[in-house]
Amino acid sequence: PYLRERIENWASDFCASARFAEVKGPVREHAANLLAAFLSRACEARGKDPGEVEEPDVKAGLPEGAAKLAIAEEARGEVPALCALFLEEMQQEGRIAGGRALGLFLKALKEPYLEAAGGKQKPYRAPAKAVGRNDPCHCGSGRKYKKCHGAGS
Repeated sequence: PYLRERIENWASDFCASARFAEVKGPVREHAANLLAAFLSRACEARGKDPGEVEEPDVKAGLPEGAAKLAIAEEARGEVPALCALFLEEMQQEGRIAGGRALGLFLKALKEPYLEAAGGKQKPYRAPAKAVGRNDPCHCGSGRKYKKCHGAGS
């Protein structure tokens, strides 16, 4: 409870800061909840304190934490940049070490986040069928595999 309260306070402080003016669009109305969900999940990933989060933690926090919140589709694309700005500001305030580097890492996670937030799964692709001994050889010779490339088998 104390940890969650501290994270929510950090998110609220950021939303009241001058730096928050850089955030544009519909993501602004969801910012406090998004940031709290993101950082909470990042801390839970490996049981870290908010000030000690690292790349594996924020990797878990974005696609797993923030992606589960129901927000407008037009706001989703701005979430990684919002979280990155938040971490940069937390570094500026001395609350998180390496916030700027973590922010750059988060921006690179935009595609996995959008996939997780969209609820769409990648289509399953069945592995290619194995070539049988009596199938035509894959090299295009027209011979059976067992008489061509499978002769040594």
